[in-house]
Amino acid sequence: MNRLSDDGIVDVLAGNGIGVLAMAGPDGGAPYPLPVAYGYDPDTDVLAMQLEGDESNRKHRCLDRTPAVGLSVYEEDESERVWRSVVVTGRLVETSYDEAEPAFAALARNNQSAPNPVRWDDATEVVPFELVVDRWSGRAFEV
Repeated sequence: MNRLSDDGIVDVLAGNGIGVLAMAGPDGGAPYPLPVAYGYDPDTDVLAMQLEGDESNRKHRCLDRTPAVGLSVYEEDESERVWRSVVVTGRLVETSYDEAEPAFAALARNNQSAPNPVRWDDATEVVPFELVVDRWSGRAFEV
């Protein structure tokens, strides 16, 4: 196992678009992990994602409890002999599409199936968030 440099962490975040977001449970119980599409723009150092649902949604109740979150991302090389992982911790704060536009453009480039940033359907609102990074770390493993 080798630790990734900051440049290696940026490569993993910028080169991918799917991760697992972990939030504190809404009632103080078990953590709430969920897969998310995200975008990271290294030029502006903004990591952004969208969460669906209204204020009564479990995700939003978790964020009401605490905005502290973790995001994990991993990738394998084509030979499946080397994989790299990154863990980011920070705060998830509501943003606007204009403020985080380069990161949302990265989300669209990296995720062909990412939903329209305005609505999933007529009944579900999608809210833009930025993960304000407090700390990150990464590792590389060779099999």
